[in-house]
Amino acid sequence: MDSHRHISATRQGGVVCVRLKHTRLEETEIPQLGDEVLSLCREGGCPKLAMSLGPETPSCLYSVFLARLVAIRNALGKLGGQMVLCDAGPNTYDAFEACQLHKEFVFVPDFAAALAYFQRQP
Repeated sequence: MDSHRHISATRQGGVVCVRLKHTRLEETEIPQLGDEVLSLCREGGCPKLAMSLGPETPSCLYSVFLARLVAIRNALGKLGGQMVLCDAGPNTYDAFEACQLHKEFVFVPDFAAALAYFQRQP
């Protein structure tokens, strides 16, 4: 499951757990990252995604990256799934808050908390 350029991924139960391989992404790489995440969830028939944004703060938290995360979340919703963000440090969370996106995502401390969150969902 780890043959991707921008992400490393594992499946834990019915949840795909994704980490960024690099904290710095160029603007042109962000659509590729989104495609990798979505194809992994679609092809694996696993629309539940826990995505780690840490522990290091990604240096790609600008509008294109945030827009791609919204697009991923929306696409998973259409598949009956959901996205949870993990390991978001204070700087990362502040970027979401500044754009009023902190209310649009579920934030949990780590993958274990994400798995527990998904277990509580119907």
